[in-house]
Amino acid sequence: MKSNLWVGVILAAGIGSRMRSSTPKPLHPLCGRTLIEQTVRTLREAGIERIVIVASPLLASNPQLLQIVNGDIGEGVTVAIQTEPRGTGHALLSASDAASQATHILVANADMPLVTTDTVRSMLTTHTDLNLSMTLLTGRGEVPAGFGRVVRDSDDHVIEIVEEAEADEGALNIDEFNAGYYCINTDIAWSLLERLQPSVTGEIYITDVVSAAVKNCAPVEAVLVSDLSEVTGINDRTELAAAEAVMRARILRHWMIEGVTIIDPDTTYIDSGATVGRDTTIKPGSHLLGETQIGIDAVIGPGTVLNDTRVDAGAVITSSHAESAHIGERATVGPFSHLRPGSVIGPDAHIGNYAEIKDSVIGPGAKIGHFSYVGDATVGAGANIGAGTVTCNYDGDVKHQTSIGENAFIGSGSMLVAPVSIGPGATTGAGSVVTHDVPGGARVAGVPARSISDPDST
Repeated sequence: MKSNLWVGVILAAGIGSRMRSSTPKPLHPLCGRTLIEQTVRTLREAGIERIVIVASPLLASNPQLLQIVNGDIGEGVTVAIQTEPRGTGHALLSASDAASQATHILVANADMPLVTTDTVRSMLTTHTDLNLSMTLLTGRGEVPAGFGRVVRDSDDHVIEIVEEAEADEGALNIDEFNAGYYCINTDIAWSLLERLQPSVTGEIYITDVVSAAVKNCAPVEAVLVSDLSEVTGINDRTELAAAEAVMRARILRHWMIEGVTIIDPDTTYIDSGATVGRDTTIKPGSHLLGETQIGIDAVIGPGTVLNDTRVDAGAVITSSHAESAHIGERATVGPFSHLRPGSVIGPDAHIGNYAEIKDSVIGPGAKIGHFSYVGDATVGAGANIGAGTVTCNYDGDVKHQTSIGENAFIGSGSMLVAPVSIGPGATTGAGSVVTHDVPGGARVAGVPARSISDPDST
């Protein structure tokens, strides 16, 4: 067996009844990621590559969990099923087969997503450097409801964890509490857990391993968390909102330290997966959601919502929405425009107010000033799309493509009935209904549009 082979075990089999939700608690979102994803990423960043998620049968069959396990963070992640809710100790035993090759286990709770990577690293380092059998994470101060107390002997060594429900008055006065994260050597974990007696409720608790390890002369120590907000559990929607506020503040602080100007942090929301370049300014009421990527020197907001969108250097997005879009360098968007999935806005392009772009490529320097809809289209570099232009892309059954060439001029109120191609440098007159291709350099007008150089067209 390899030395110091760590496996992270995330306990996620709890019922979570206080959430009052048909969605299992570990799958509720926090700053753009589910609680289980947040915890997996924390362990990964701490250096633990193999992870076992202990799930209830209901959670294990949930399509969202299966998508997570099979997605970007799923490599090295397996799911073990706790067939019935018999306590945290029984949950850990459920992972014994999946973690059979490990020498050390890091036990985490899916409903404590605020524990930081630095804290987990501190636990791992303490455990290995001191050659401990068990290391637990503790907090000291005002004890949250339901947390067990950490009992120490006269030499300040941890000897026991007393659950709150079983604590006498003396134990209840202890201000050090068990946070629910543990490092355990597997050579004692499985043997001690298998020998533990169930409590009066029939459940087996990990906390009982502490006193059992001490009785077996196995060294046990604690790592004291420096920030009590890290060890806040999530049991209901109010605690979920409180955790969201803590994590959001962390994220905002991180980006401000990295050189991003955030005018009003209280009204700015940045998800865990979003990234922001230096010297970018984020104005009030803006939301950077999902895996949004912002380059340097951009200006976002006010009142802008970007979801899974890439914004390149120097772009300005004002009071607009974008989903799964790409906005090029120095491009400007808004106010009050909507970029739907598949929209690619080229460098120096301008999307003005009240424009909607869908699944279209807008070339460098092209201009779509206002009140226009461009869908399933390609717009060439330098083209000008007049106010009220619509690409009529849907015939009731199929979406059709529109192609607008470089430096074309589309007059205000033009209806481009797809499939249709407007050649480079072509012009459509205001109010034209274009039903046939327009050659490069041609000028068309009317309903339906015809060449205005053709005498038969007058």
